Amino acid sequence: MALLVTGLFLSLTACFDDLNQFPPYDKEKDALLNEEGCMAILAKIYTGLSASGIQGPNGFDDLVAPDGDQGTLVFLRGLFFMQELPTDEAIWNWKDPGIVELINTNWSYSTKYAYTFYQRCMLNIRYCKEFLNIYTPDMNIPNLDRMRDEARGLRALTYFYLIDIYGNPAFVWDAGKDGDDGDPEWIPSPLDTQNAKEGRKKLFNTIIEELKDLENSDFLPNQPVMSTYGKITKPVIWTLLAKMYLNAEVYTGTNMYKECAEYSKKIIDSGYFGLETDYANLFCGENYKTMLTGKKEFIFAIPFDDYYMKSYGSTVVMTAGAFGGVLNPIWFGLNSSWTCLKAKESLIDKFAGGYTGTGRFKNNVKADKRYLFFDVKDYKKDDGKYTYETGANPVSDEWPFDATTGKICYVVDERRAKESKMEDWDAGFLSYKFTNLNWDGVKPENATAFPNTDFPLFRFADIYLMYIECAVRGAEGADRPTALTYLNLLRSRAGLPAVPSALMNTVLNETNILDERSRELYWEAQRRTDLIRFGKFTKDYAWPYKGNTPEGELNIDDKYNLYPFSDKDLVSNPNLVQNEGYQSLKN
Repeated sequence: MALLVTGLFLSLTACFDDLNQFPPYDKEKDALLNEEGCMAILAKIYTGLSASGIQGPNGFDDLVAPDGDQGTLVFLRGLFFMQELPTDEAIWNWKDPGIVELINTNWSYSTKYAYTFYQRCMLNIRYCKEFLNIYTPDMNIPNLDRMRDEARGLRALTYFYLIDIYGNPAFVWDAGKDGDDGDPEWIPSPLDTQNAKEGRKKLFNTIIEELKDLENSDFLPNQPVMSTYGKITKPVIWTLLAKMYLNAEVYTGTNMYKECAEYSKKIIDSGYFGLETDYANLFCGENYKTMLTGKKEFIFAIPFDDYYMKSYGSTVVMTAGAFGGVLNPIWFGLNSSWTCLKAKESLIDKFAGGYTGTGRFKNNVKADKRYLFFDVKDYKKDDGKYTYETGANPVSDEWPFDATTGKICYVVDERRAKESKMEDWDAGFLSYKFTNLNWDGVKPENATAFPNTDFPLFRFADIYLMYIECAVRGAEGADRPTALTYLNLLRSRAGLPAVPSALMNTVLNETNILDERSRELYWEAQRRTDLIRFGKFTKDYAWPYKGNTPEGELNIDDKYNLYPFSDKDLVSNPNLVQNEGYQSLKN
């Protein structure tokens, strides 16, 4: 479901550093001081999460990619790569610059994604600042108060990821807070330029204060409806507060699980959200329909489609990126495949138990319905054509599924090795978690080059998992029996039996909850943050390629809990403080 962007007369003249990010328009300021201009610039801020520029791929990018790769300029692709590739969940076969460093957890201040993601975030924040500076509360524009709060919410969301990934980034605020006049030559400073840890804490407190103010807003909608899909609402603010508090011990040194439990419970008790019945529907090409079923599992999604909102950093990464070999993208409503995104064996092993049979593609499946992995290396061929089972009745070569059984008619010849390997396209399992299928797995009439699949940045299942974690950590306001109830709701949807009360204390422990988060949320750009919070990202846990070895190192330098600022940003912004353990060109 695309976010329709109207009035896109904006030109993007931002320099590729956070010092000189000019306002996102090319008209005279007076021509923008109306409802149309206000809506267009707010729409531009939203598209900063999904596209490289206002025309999607192939032109008018906001920034300049250092190697011409537009996909690296997209917020979602940067977030996905930085959160998933350095972990136990995903590997990318292509040895593109910046990719290898991420997979090996061996990056430096010159790593490409450390540069491009920071630039994207700072540009989005700068747009928010310009919007708030230009559209002041005294202007006579319909719904301006709500739109201002949406911009503030988007700024807070972006800072959540900057705090998480970089720690102590530059601080860019609107005139209403610090009196800045919006001069593009103004050099932003972190909140503390002497002590990075203290700066991270100060920024955390600033964003919490902003979110609390937005929570009390009279203008943001309380209840999500289709017209607010992909927009900032009160539940998005509550979720951001819950996530900030969940990770507060990492960010500030003080745990705030009590506060996380409070906001998790607030979302649960609101009655606005529920679990979608079919897990696969959450990642299909019509996944916006969860807002229409009464379940409303999505709290905040980044919308994409093949017409209005497409980019090389969209969910094409998780669909086309994961399809290939004999896994035909046409089966999933897409006509492009890259065969480069694979599941690491450490993710596969999170799903306990043996195989329970074969799935629609003759791939081995497990009882857990979230196990959406493809292990077929090749189907049997006869005279260069795939061999059909005796008596099979395929519809066509493009759609070779038996009309009676629904299963593929091809005979399996060989299966993939579970172990993933760089530059080995036949190694490692593929995944079809994200697809471009219609609701309930229906094949679309026409395959598209870019998926219509929206990305669920925040969804309700995660709220249950946050509450469960708070209960496991003994937080006030979160109890274990309730946590077990929520866990069993997730297990029920996954097709797994309920955990009996007698086993509650055996199952509800940190190790199991970290694994459950992986089973439920894999490839949803959360894993790095989770591993850091549980103390497992740099210590006492090995997975393939961690620490720059194929088998993986158990322990690596704690500096990797944060990404470094790039050399370009350090030179252009003398106020930035390089994160501990990384080289700085300023020194």
